Amino acid sequence: MTGRQPAPGADPERGSAPGSGPARSAGPHGSSAAGDRAPRSGRAGGRRLLQVRPRRISIYGAIAATAVLVAMVVVGVLLRGMSDGVTFRVADQVGLIGIGLVGAGAIMLVARPRLRADDTGMWVRNVLGETYFPWPVVMRIAFPEGAHWAQVVLADDETHPLMAIQAMDRDRAVRALREVRELHAAHAPALPSPSPEAQERIRRRAEAQAAAQAARPLGRLELIDRQKASQPPRRRRGRR
Repeated sequence: MTGRQPAPGADPERGSAPGSGPARSAGPHGSSAAGDRAPRSGRAGGRRLLQVRPRRISIYGAIAATAVLVAMVVVGVLLRGMSDGVTFRVADQVGLIGIGLVGAGAIMLVARPRLRADDTGMWVRNVLGETYFPWPVVMRIAFPEGAHWAQVVLADDETHPLMAIQAMDRDRAVRALREVRELHAAHAPALPSPSPEAQERIRRRAEAQAAAQAARPLGRLELIDRQKASQPPRRRRGRR
């Protein structure tokens, strides 16, 4: 008498057909179907997505907008009970509250700047409007000394403000600048190296500029500085 034969396609060790157990098929990277969703680490659809917004200026703007709106609402409500010879109607109260709303909305424009970058380029939104820059047209992401926000440097030294990365955010701005520079370095095409003829023209131009600088007559202050530099240093007299 023969034993029970396993079902066609069944695993002889487990004794169950494929797909009948709780195990799920793994993807190409060993992850299950439940792990195919985009995590919250900045990757969506296989592309890295970086999003940056200013933090401190948004907080300050929200506080200022709230203060303006509350002040106008309070003034509009209290005007109805004033008796200074002028009659304030409901329309006047509504108008004051509307002015408060408009003022608060204008103040909150400081929170509009946003940077979104992925493997193809970057979307830069400042106070008004949004501009898309593909990585091939971006030369570098600069943050000049003393500037309030970063800059996108394009060809021919053209710059575009990047208000989403602001100096007042400090460490957060440093991290955002580092991440967007990493994206640019990873996906921007390499700059073409100059040809030997171009290198020779650059060298000749530099030599001509150096010769013109040397032939330029010295000014009065430059002569004084050179005379002082050529004199031996004087010894300081010891205090008695």
